[in-house]
Amino acid sequence: MLRQSILHVLAIAPLFGFAFAPAARADDPSKVSGPHTHENLSIYFIHGKSADGPVPLTLEEALAKGFVEVHETDTVSQLVVENKGREEVFVHAGDIVKGGKQDRVVTASFVLPAKSKKIEVPVYCVEAGRWAPRGAEDSRKFMTSAEMLPTKEAKLAMMAAPGASSQIPTASLSARADPRDRGVRRADREQRTVDNAEPQQPAETLSNSTDSLTERGPAGGQSEVWRNVAAIQEKLSMKLKKKVASDESESSLQLALEDKDLAAEQERYVKALQAAGEAGDDIVGYAIAVNGKIASADVYPSNALFKKLWPRLLKTAVTEAIGAEDVKDVKAPAMADVELFLARDDAKEETDAPVAGISTTARASAASYDTETTRGGQFLHRSKVAR
Repeated sequence: MLRQSILHVLAIAPLFGFAFAPAARADDPSKVSGPHTHENLSIYFIHGKSADGPVPLTLEEALAKGFVEVHETDTVSQLVVENKGREEVFVHAGDIVKGGKQDRVVTASFVLPAKSKKIEVPVYCVEAGRWAPRGAEDSRKFMTSAEMLPTKEAKLAMMAAPGASSQIPTASLSARADPRDRGVRRADREQRTVDNAEPQQPAETLSNSTDSLTERGPAGGQSEVWRNVAAIQEKLSMKLKKKVASDESESSLQLALEDKDLAAEQERYVKALQAAGEAGDDIVGYAIAVNGKIASADVYPSNALFKKLWPRLLKTAVTEAIGAEDVKDVKAPAMADVELFLARDDAKEETDAPVAGISTTARASAASYDTETTRGGQFLHRSKVAR
């Protein structure tokens, strides 16, 4: 029994030994628990020591309180964020901001300092075709951030560096979003630019001959994000037996995720699973499996931050499960498989600075795409998505 416990700790030590330094040590009694299963969704919780210090607001909280402003820049792939409040704000990769000239998804996790200056933030469009005010919204600003980007395919497209070649199957769909306005077409060209060079041939046809991480990463770029947005809408429409795309803006992922029938379906899962993530004070992350296959995992520096994020994280996982194909006799993955997924891949690392003061290290392997974000050496977020 002792030997089994030691092997269990060693199996996940690569995750916690680095991610929580200096807040935690490699010999901390970290573990994975679960699964907690409802229908085709299984959730595993990652336990560990929480980092010290105050807990930042989430972007959703900060926007609701009016502390943070997200400004339009007239450039599809970039927004400007400013924190006028006295608390730091954690912005999560995958946060969707609603409004502006088109809804966007933030592509990198970072912490926005208190009383910050205006900071440039990389984004992708998740609403092709609109480049004007929507209803009574202020096209200069984004007022809410209540949803996150679902599905592992969409996350892979978002996480990949611009110019990444297509190495994984993209989501299949019968209708492709049509980027009709000039600003959106410009963004698509920008996202296909490799290493700041002049625009080259489309990402889907780039050569795979180099060994650069951006060339070996998952299929990415604005066009792939649009493809996956359309696929998400199509799959949810099929499962709910109705059109989830809003008449107000059919291409808006945000408005589709606000569908009332989808919310009712989500609630069945949430009632069954939410309490498990709120129990205890040592949960710092989670992994999910859909239809018996591991999809993704996320780890954070503290239990307090995880609990703030948990309702939206769960809702996003549930949306992925609802949109998945119907599979009979689903069996949750074994704990050993989850631990193996969480372990560090033996893959080349590349580091980027997507936001001022933030460092992101990416590891691409045949099995997954793994990113870890730090600020001044302090761990902020790790996200791993299966390929």
